[in-house]
Amino acid sequence: MAEGILQDLHQDHEAVSKLIDQLLKTESAAERSPVFKELMSMLLAHSHAEQNVLYKKMEKSEDEKARSFAFEGTNEHQIVEQQLQKMLQARNKASEQWTAQLTVLRELVNHHEEEETTGFRCARSEFDGEQLEKFADQFRRQKEKLMAEM
Repeated sequence: MAEGILQDLHQDHEAVSKLIDQLLKTESAAERSPVFKELMSMLLAHSHAEQNVLYKKMEKSEDEKARSFAFEGTNEHQIVEQQLQKMLQARNKASEQWTAQLTVLRELVNHHEEEETTGFRCARSEFDGEQLEKFADQFRRQKEKLMAEM
């Protein structure tokens, strides 16, 4: 399946899911805080890099499905970011309320992973393998830069 940026996105989705599962399995705020910081950094860097490298290009597509998918993905990223900010501000990361917010975040992320069907199909028809590889390099560089800034 090595298809450039699509492979990178898939790997990120799996890593994010594992971090969310790890957070759900622990109840201690002391254990949750560093894992949440890692999750937040990863999600923000992923979504911003994906936005800049892939979605902006798909928004200009001739294909209505590709454009629609990219605009929907942009909105989903904004909602995830709002949810992360709300969770970051919570004082007690061991509370039932915070755990409920984490569950909502997991649902948002899981819904966003539909991009692996619809979005990846659009990207494959929109760009050739060479372009997807080039996008992977751009995505990795942007993600690394964003992670370093956080």
